Amino acid sequence: MRAFLTAAVLAIAATLPGPALAQKAGSYADDLARVYEATQFIQAVREGCDAAVPATRADNAAAYSAWRKRHQALLDELEHRFIALIRRASVDQKDSSRNVGKYEGDALRHVEELKSQFLAQSRGEIGRQCAGYPGYLASRDADLPSRYAAELQSIRRRKP
Repeated sequence: MRAFLTAAVLAIAATLPGPALAQKAGSYADDLARVYEATQFIQAVREGCDAAVPATRADNAAAYSAWRKRHQALLDELEHRFIALIRRASVDQKDSSRNVGKYEGDALRHVEELKSQFLAQSRGEIGRQCAGYPGYLASRDADLPSRYAAELQSIRRRKP
């Protein structure tokens, strides 16, 4: 349901003055949402595996921890940019605090929705993916700076 997160980020961006009003596909907000959702997907699969295949929990936790450590600077940057986008769309500090809480809640609900979609697969498919999760996290597919190089280049052209 990437459309939900993209819509949330685009809704925030639409309230910003200047060039942000002309957001379209491939825009700052769209690129930010695309990369941000990749992190949510990785988290949702880990949580889904923890619930559905507890035997993989230890290996997956170790792999997820190592993945987060490798990507910590990027994760911090994405969070900073997401919050900065929300704050720029807010009229004052009170509005900013309310909006940050609202959109953080929306992001958590989105992770839950991704997890539900993951868990809607067959038990066999879930088991296969959970057993392969550590390998996935070590692969190029989960190497966000490589996989989303164009989006990150676009995002980084703009100050947070």
